[in-house]
Amino acid sequence: LLRGVPARAGCGDEHTLPTMTVVSPEAPPARRRTKRLVTILASLLALALIAGGGYLWYARQHALNNVKQENLMPSVVAQKLVVPQDAQGNLIDNDKAAVVDDQGQPIDATTLHVNGRDEVADARERVMLSLNGTALPRSSDSQQGTVIVGVPSTAIAQPGKADTAGNSLNFLVIGQDKASGGVSRSDVMVIAHISSDRKRVDLIHVPRDLYVSIPGQGKNKINAAYAFGGAPLLVQTLQPLLGVPIDHVVRVDFDGFKAITDSLGGVWLPVDGQRVRMNGTQALSWVRERKTLSQGDISRGQRQMQFIRAVMMEYLGHGELKDPAQVKKLIDSTSDNLVIDQNLSADDLQKLATSLGDVNGANLKMWTAPWISAGPGPHGMAIVTMSEPQMAKLSQALKTDSMATYTDDVSPKSGFGG
Repeated sequence: LLRGVPARAGCGDEHTLPTMTVVSPEAPPARRRTKRLVTILASLLALALIAGGGYLWYARQHALNNVKQENLMPSVVAQKLVVPQDAQGNLIDNDKAAVVDDQGQPIDATTLHVNGRDEVADARERVMLSLNGTALPRSSDSQQGTVIVGVPSTAIAQPGKADTAGNSLNFLVIGQDKASGGVSRSDVMVIAHISSDRKRVDLIHVPRDLYVSIPGQGKNKINAAYAFGGAPLLVQTLQPLLGVPIDHVVRVDFDGFKAITDSLGGVWLPVDGQRVRMNGTQALSWVRERKTLSQGDISRGQRQMQFIRAVMMEYLGHGELKDPAQVKKLIDSTSDNLVIDQNLSADDLQKLATSLGDVNGANLKMWTAPWISAGPGPHGMAIVTMSEPQMAKLSQALKTDSMATYTDDVSPKSGFGG
């Protein structure tokens, strides 16, 4: 409707347009009903999307609030105390040459620790490294007694990655078992290497009996690192072993694995050449079994990885769940049983999980840290002996994010080596 809208003539005089009324023809009744129905359906769809978005926001916030953080990574000072060492446990520099004291003797890397003056000392409290990057004096005459020829801590660098590694990540996944008298043990130690393009994940099982040097504790089974110093000491033990930094740590207890499995409605696991659907209790029993397996703890570790892989595949398969109650159940079971390190936010973890949408069974690979034998060791311990040359190859593949080309023809495929 146009009512007397003033307009300007070309000569500047004003005049008024006549009043006009535009009338639409009457729409047929059937067409009006169709239009009304479409409007109603569109409104309902919009409400559903708003409600769904609101629920997803709630579920996300619920998960973020439930995830627990702990100091699972070494402190800043402790991270400076990196002790790369040779097979004999001697401290080595970036050129892999043994670091010696003023008597020309190799330094036992397994006894090094940070003293109260922020210096690195050995078991006899002889200062070895200065954490501020300055070299210690080459003098044996001082008020403190004999001073060892020191090297700057920058010469004992943190393990790093090559430029080709891009934004690849190394997660340490710790499975904590409280089955025996409530005492926690790191019975599951798996390195999850996530490729820079987020299209591949490599799971590397670290046998709990692997015989290694533990900073400040000497040679022992790697499982002892967790008992001596929790996740931070385990990280410090693994980093020089693998030759790459551990970026983050995730811990879940075995009861958590059970709850997650049940929330998924079970997982598919291999039994006698067939795939069997197992609930949480059955899967936990299957993972804990060791005595009847052909390679004992090595085989058990492979089962642990198969279980982690099965859970990941189930989660990927549930990516389009429509049932809000089921979604909430999945979120609750995960966030209630998960502990992440102090440097990783739940938001970051969620974004990472979202970025792994292209990972499937074909590019989720499983490995065992390279070994050559399993059997009796010092002090009556049963140990797994590492293959150092093969470990160097694994380290290089992790450093360069080239796990797609990694192979292991050294670790025994049956029996216990020798």
